[in-house]
Amino acid sequence: MVHAFPVSALSRRCNLCGGGAFSPLHEKDGYFVLACEGCGLVFTHPVPGEESLRAIYGREYFEGGLYRSYESEAAARRADYRKWLAWISRTTGLAGGRWLDIGCATGSFLSAARDEGWDARGVDISAYCAGEARKRGLEARAGTARDLPSGWKDFDVISMWDTVEHLADPSGDMAAAAARLRPGGWLVASTGDVASIAARLLGRRWWLMLPPVHLYFFSRRTLEGVMRKAGLMPVALRRFGRRLSLGRAARMLTGGGATAIERGPSLYFNAFDIMTLLAQRPAEGAP
Repeated sequence: MVHAFPVSALSRRCNLCGGGAFSPLHEKDGYFVLACEGCGLVFTHPVPGEESLRAIYGREYFEGGLYRSYESEAAARRADYRKWLAWISRTTGLAGGRWLDIGCATGSFLSAARDEGWDARGVDISAYCAGEARKRGLEARAGTARDLPSGWKDFDVISMWDTVEHLADPSGDMAAAAARLRPGGWLVASTGDVASIAARLLGRRWWLMLPPVHLYFFSRRTLEGVMRKAGLMPVALRRFGRRLSLGRAARMLTGGGATAIERGPSLYFNAFDIMTLLAQRPAEGAP
């Protein structure tokens, strides 16, 4: 049940279309989840301030809560990373080059990309994560797509794995990322699909309905809209499943879970509620 919410008094504007008319969808953990009546973009309200957001992603986030141990979860997903990299190489025709991972966490994907021959570096809002990635010999820094060094540009591929839903200004960050691509370069983003069957059936109980950690909830249409607004052309979409440790799978299903099986076998899970969208920055001289 969504309690009365003074939508008419809401002063914020839609991050995608700029509209100001919203409908309440859910109420969860003290936050409202609203939908723009103009374009359908779904978002959390209120949005925590930037300092509060940075504080969320400290060490405790990656070693407690849903993950319990982010590193063990990343180890379970190494086969997923290889599958994603192979798909991107087939679709783009690229076998290597300069890669930027936005939201790189502790660098597990960066390691996989480097092993496949990419010159990969990353950025993450979490200073803890960036530090852990550097301990692994990876090039990573704390920050966002908006405050990268001037030399971090002309990338062949930029990835935003499970990142765009965490951003307070996804349109602004997508535009900042697109500006770091070379002409003809590619951006790939994965996120939950709020229009998926699982999301529509489960509503506020959907496993990715996690305010305030998740601030935006995209459909294919709204994610493509954010990409187009940034000057990118969506090209291909896949719905990859994920490998999960048994511990995390148990917590997703029961709300509990045992850490004793955290580092044990993993299982492949696909509810077709996560989309991976690949878009291209137009080449120079393209219409």
